[in-house]
Amino acid sequence: MIKKNILYICIFCFFALTLCACSAKNSKDVSMYDLKNAMAAATDKFSEMSYASSQDSDAANIFTNISDMSYSKVGGFFIYYASDGTGNADEIAVIRVKNISDITEAKESLYAHLEKRKNLYSTYDKSQLSKLDRAKIVTNGSCAALIVADDADNIVEAFHHYLGEA
Repeated sequence: MIKKNILYICIFCFFALTLCACSAKNSKDVSMYDLKNAMAAATDKFSEMSYASSQDSDAANIFTNISDMSYSKVGGFFIYYASDGTGNADEIAVIRVKNISDITEAKESLYAHLEKRKNLYSTYDKSQLSKLDRAKIVTNGSCAALIVADDADNIVEAFHHYLGEA
């Protein structure tokens, strides 16, 4: 009887682990480089934009431009943003957290960043405010993303597709 129960427990654990393995990528599996490429391929806007990431030598300083969360919680990030003087509000910012329990904080920090951008554009280029109002902030697994673009839905779809959630 005990051997039978142990066998059932082992079978249950095997199937539970199999289901977990088939779910969205965990933070260690996410290549920020590949995610960036997947999202950028969903639009033609970002070829002329500036790019920064957690691979840059001053990454912690750059990160403060998009989030106020502690950089020690970040497993990686990247941002596409308008080059100086273009007056364009398009932006993709993605944060991968080290611990999934910090994903809500990452998402909230992107909402705060979006509000700062709205305040900034309301003072000098109100034509971009409607685009900022349509911005998308989404999460998937250990990643949170802010997407400001005319074709944001395509970029969101690429984000989810890469991370394993269509």
